[in-house]
Amino acid sequence: MPLAVSTLVFGSLALFALWYLRSQNEMEDRVRALSNQRRAMIEQDAPFTQRFMFPVVHGFTTRLIDYLPTSLITRARKWLIISDSRTPLSTFMVLVLLMGFGLPALYFAAIWSQSSGSPDGRALAMVPVIAFFGFAAPMMLLRRRAKNRQNKFWKSLPDSIDLLTTCVEAGLSLDFAFQRVAERHHGPVGDELSRMLREKAMGQTRREALTAMADRMDLPDLNVLVNSVIQAEALGTSIGQVLRIQSRQLRTRRRQRAEQAARQAAPKMIFPLVFFIMPNLFIVILGPIIINAFDVLGGT
Repeated sequence: MPLAVSTLVFGSLALFALWYLRSQNEMEDRVRALSNQRRAMIEQDAPFTQRFMFPVVHGFTTRLIDYLPTSLITRARKWLIISDSRTPLSTFMVLVLLMGFGLPALYFAAIWSQSSGSPDGRALAMVPVIAFFGFAAPMMLLRRRAKNRQNKFWKSLPDSIDLLTTCVEAGLSLDFAFQRVAERHHGPVGDELSRMLREKAMGQTRREALTAMADRMDLPDLNVLVNSVIQAEALGTSIGQVLRIQSRQLRTRRRQRAEQAARQAAPKMIFPLVFFIMPNLFIVILGPIIINAFDVLGGT
């Protein structure tokens, strides 16, 4: 009975989180699509769940997030921006709390029902472990997604700068060169350049749009490139020459990082070598010798 009740509660919370995510995305799309004059009319005709329940749930989740650690919220917001996720911060934190509290509650109900109300101490010791992994797993997956997108952006950056340099030296303006690179390069580089051009078309200056792109990706190499382009534009120097120098430096730094990773490979192999490979070798080499020694000693 407790297992069925806990399963029902966990399933209800999961469905509620999914409904909240879908409702918030629909509300954001509607706000983007409609003008300020028609927004009030649409909200009057909206269902009860969007007019009453959605603001109440949104306020509750916002208040709940205020009690979470600031460092956790900052890291989650940063990784959501880097990974280019459409999931709002409040929805992601609700999913984290649901995994952190729902999974250990479900496990506790399972061991409680199997042990007839007297669970073992070792089984109870797994409850905080499951709670920790329930909190940490969504954050780790989000961090991995953000790191993968950063790596893809960083690996494609030198080739994109080469194409950008060629376009600028061929006579195109910097904006048209960015547009050509965004059209040719798919992935994080093309997406970020397209977003930068859209922000510039909406009224931002080139410096603000480039700085915002560098802040979103949080890459030191991109920050150096953006600062170099901004300074070259402000001082009136040749942007093509600056881009060519930056491309050469990026390739040099990429080669240096590859050499550094190669030098770090040997120390990283010590742990699996000592704890996993060497014991097996000792068993294979010394095992027959020890068996023969016992046979000889036993026979004498």
